[in-house]
Amino acid sequence: MLPISDYEVYIFDCDGVILDSNELKINAMANSLQRANISQKKVTQCVTYFKNNFGKSRFYHVNYFVEQILMLKGDFKKEIYTKILESYSSQCNALYLGATLTPGILDLLESLNGDVYIASGSAEDELRSVFEQRDLSKYFKGIYGSPEKKSNIVNLILKEYQKPKAVIFGDAFSDYEASVTNNIDFVGYLPFSNVADGMVTLSVDKNFKTINRWSEL
Repeated sequence: MLPISDYEVYIFDCDGVILDSNELKINAMANSLQRANISQKKVTQCVTYFKNNFGKSRFYHVNYFVEQILMLKGDFKKEIYTKILESYSSQCNALYLGATLTPGILDLLESLNGDVYIASGSAEDELRSVFEQRDLSKYFKGIYGSPEKKSNIVNLILKEYQKPKAVIFGDAFSDYEASVTNNIDFVGYLPFSNVADGMVTLSVDKNFKTINRWSEL
């Protein structure tokens, strides 16, 4: 790991990293499943999977729910898929507008001299709209999200440079995987992570850094 000021490209996840929105999104997904009249046992299974696999797109998650957990088929599968997805999406814009920033993130963003990006599992159009409304877009050269896979987003960002010194800040396995796949550094930001213990274990194996406050950088 380099000193934080030595990187040329900084890539941030959004949920749990820029915004304290992990718990809000978990509750929104649980609400959406309940509105689709899913049994509480199945809701719990779906939400547990959702929490442990943050960073993947909502389309991936809901498709996994209906196929692998709810085991639905045919037209009923399509109906429930659409119902869950529409309910969840309708809640996300409002929760993003109301979510608080992680403590100290603006100070960090203002201190960085390199190019700064977002690579998120959240819907790209939604993120760009909310960040514009919240006057946060000015901190980022690019804001990218689903349906593109996170590791692919990072790869596309890095292609704009000639082997840059780059780092990803994330709190989910998908962030770690994107860093390893693209052979760049990773910092695990843990205060709001759903899988903090796992992030610590993986980071130790790769000699990556984990932090609980942005001021630790």
